Amino acid sequence: MKKIRRLAIIPARGKSKRIKNKNIKNFLGTPIIYFTIDSAKKSNLFSKIHVSTESKRIKKIVEKRGVKIDFMRSSKLSDDYTPLIDVFKFLINKYKNKNIFFDEIWALMPCTPLLDHRDLKKISILCKKNKLKKPVLSISKYSPPIQWSYKKSEKLFVPLNIKYHKKRSQNLPDRYFDSGQFIIFSRNFFSNSNFKKNNNKFFGYEMPYHKSIDIDDKRDWELAEIIYKGMKKRNK
Repeated sequence: MKKIRRLAIIPARGKSKRIKNKNIKNFLGTPIIYFTIDSAKKSNLFSKIHVSTESKRIKKIVEKRGVKIDFMRSSKLSDDYTPLIDVFKFLINKYKNKNIFFDEIWALMPCTPLLDHRDLKKISILCKKNKLKKPVLSISKYSPPIQWSYKKSEKLFVPLNIKYHKKRSQNLPDRYFDSGQFIIFSRNFFSNSNFKKNNNKFFGYEMPYHKSIDIDDKRDWELAEIIYKGMKKRNK
């Protein structure tokens, strides 16, 4: 059986607004990006691990962990408004020009210390099962139901839709959010060129709620550290 060639892309810009140097900031004493790198290595799933960055500082830190960066990301692909899909296309074309091709492209986010190699192995089984006819996205279930949302109107809070507030949670359909850990594509996806041709539909790998923190601010960071320490203690 042909071995699947997988590319792990870890997108890590040097610029970050809410948390300075977020992608290389120490998480419990270790640069946070190392957790993603180590999980990818330990899974033994990937033919190549590439950290996409325009930052020489990040390049130096990453290469200390044994990941060689074949080429840097351009500054044009490193601003606040560049879609990640453009970064992935750029990388795939760079490798294509070197006559290097991959069957699966895994984008693993750099600030996901709660995602480990065991998760990655389970995700690879899902990819094999569905043959990556659609991208696979990390998702998590809203809790409590998003239908119970309020909006702020001046100093008061108003239900977005009062009819849902009259229903029990078990009588409301589940809703999910992108938990921000990864997204996985087949090579064919990039041949098709964009999400529209794929109808904006995804396969979902549901992450446990305690692992679905999107680290955007100091509060998220501190909570993730608490959860990580608890997970390590439980697994001893």
